[in-house]
Amino acid sequence: KNYLDYGIKTIWGWTEGIRPCPVYLRHCILAAWSCDSEENWSKDGIGGICYNSFLDETVMVDRATSIREYIDQYPEVMNTEPPANLKERYSG
Repeated sequence: KNYLDYGIKTIWGWTEGIRPCPVYLRHCILAAWSCDSEENWSKDGIGGICYNSFLDETVMVDRATSIREYIDQYPEVMNTEPPANLKERYSG
């Protein structure tokens, strides 16, 4: 907030055009999926509190597009496999 007082809107100058690494984003989504027990899952059975919070409350650099909206736009992210040497680590 303090830097806004000086007319600086972004420290790095990133307002658009930056997209997350698909492998890492997939890893984060899988981790959010697996962090909840079934008792915390939504009534429709589509993920728990952690998962839905991550998808709906984490936004892209534009500060408007949620992860869920991004994944809807780029569903291939969830099919992006990590490199062989990281496969075990980044597969949930």
